[in-house]
Amino acid sequence: MCISSVTYAQYDNYDNVEEWTLEDVEEEAPKPLHKEYKNTLYLQYSPSRYYTGDTKQKFNEFSAGYARSIQILENQPYFVEVGANIKYSHDKENGINYDLLSFRLPVNAVYKLYLSKVKDIALAPYAGIHVRAIVAGKEDGWKTFQIGWQTGLRLYINKVYAGISYARDFPDDTKNPHIRECSVHFGYCF
Repeated sequence: MCISSVTYAQYDNYDNVEEWTLEDVEEEAPKPLHKEYKNTLYLQYSPSRYYTGDTKQKFNEFSAGYARSIQILENQPYFVEVGANIKYSHDKENGINYDLLSFRLPVNAVYKLYLSKVKDIALAPYAGIHVRAIVAGKEDGWKTFQIGWQTGLRLYINKVYAGISYARDFPDDTKNPHIRECSVHFGYCF
């Protein structure tokens, strides 16, 4: 925050110069306000690995999602972000096509680090948990519901952002498959 001090002479209709007074007046520079958007639509691409026992399958996954940001502190850029996305996964192995449809509910803690005082350019690291449900295309022995975690980094420029992330399921020997994914995503805020 910038604070400047200006000294000036004030004349209050006094008859002579000796009655003038000097006053210090602190002027506060206007604080730039960054626009915080509450809603986000995003697209995501994830090359993922599904581990089932000793076997590993590589899926190309495409997602579309929505997230809602809730600012925790009024004057600080700390947010809780809740959302939902739908994911289509495809793999072709030995001439056989594997297609999955998943639904995911992520919850993230986000902090925006603004890189400019006057423009909405920010880096936003985040971390959180998710619940995933495989709703179609599940293999025999695969569990429908999984719980996992994710972390990532986004670069916001005004209403758009680009980001990278890593996510995986919490370790549990009773759960198949164990999913690990790296992602690239693009979003639009409104």
